[in-house]
Amino acid sequence: MIIKPDYKGLYDTKESLLTLFKMYTTEGTINSKLVIVPHASYEYTAKTSFSAYNTIKKGTTNITIIAPAVYNRIYGHVSCKAEAFETPFGELKIKNIKLETNNKIFQNETALTAQLPIIKYIFPDTTVTPIIYGCDDYNNIIQIMKTYPSIYVIVTNLSRNVPERENIKLDNQTSRMIERKQIQDLDTELADGALGVCAAIEYAKVNNLEFIRTNLTNSSAVNNDTSNVVGYGSWYLV
Repeated sequence: MIIKPDYKGLYDTKESLLTLFKMYTTEGTINSKLVIVPHASYEYTAKTSFSAYNTIKKGTTNITIIAPAVYNRIYGHVSCKAEAFETPFGELKIKNIKLETNNKIFQNETALTAQLPIIKYIFPDTTVTPIIYGCDDYNNIIQIMKTYPSIYVIVTNLSRNVPERENIKLDNQTSRMIERKQIQDLDTELADGALGVCAAIEYAKVNNLEFIRTNLTNSSAVNNDTSNVVGYGSWYLV
C-alpha cells in the first residue's frame, strides 16, 4: 500500500517547490541525531526547517518523525502500516514498527506530511518511521525512542493565533526552556508539539547533548499580519 498524503496548502507546483528547496539546501557537516522543526506552508517554514535538516548527515538510512495530531483526535500514539508515502520527488519508503496503526490519518495530518517532501529531497535513499500522537504522556514517546533508535525529527509550531508582541515574548520564553532543557510548564499553549519537545529534552539530558537554535521567526515576517501570528523555530542537538 502506498499512502498518498494531501499536500494542499504546502506548495503550489513541483517546479516552485524544487526552486525553493534548492535555495535552502546545504551540505550537512554537523551529524545531528535530533532536530526540532515547524510545520506550515513552505512559504512560511522552509527556511526554518532546512536550517535544522541540513545538520543531519547525508546518507542517513532512517528518520523517525514524531508529530502532533492537528486535525484528528487520537489518544496515545499511532504509526502506519504501508510500503511508502507518495511525495512530489518519488516514493518515500516506510520502516514499519510495532505500534498501533491508523493509515487514514496519515493522509491529512500536515504536521507530519509537511516533512515528507523535505526528507525525500534531502535524503533520497532514507526510510521514515512516522509517529503521530494526541493526548499522551511524553514518557511513552521516550520509550519509543529507546526501543527504536533512529535519527529523530520532532515537529512543533510555537505560540499560535496571538498578536506579534505576545508571540515574540512567548516564543523567546519557549526557546529558553528548550535550550536550558526545562520541561516544567512547557505545554501546548507554548508549542503544539510540546509532548515531543519534552521527549527531545529528556533525550538531550540522557545523552548529555545541547540544543542549538538555527532560526526563530513567525508568520508576520511573510504576510505582515501582526494581529494573528504563529511562531516557528528550529533546533538541532550536538
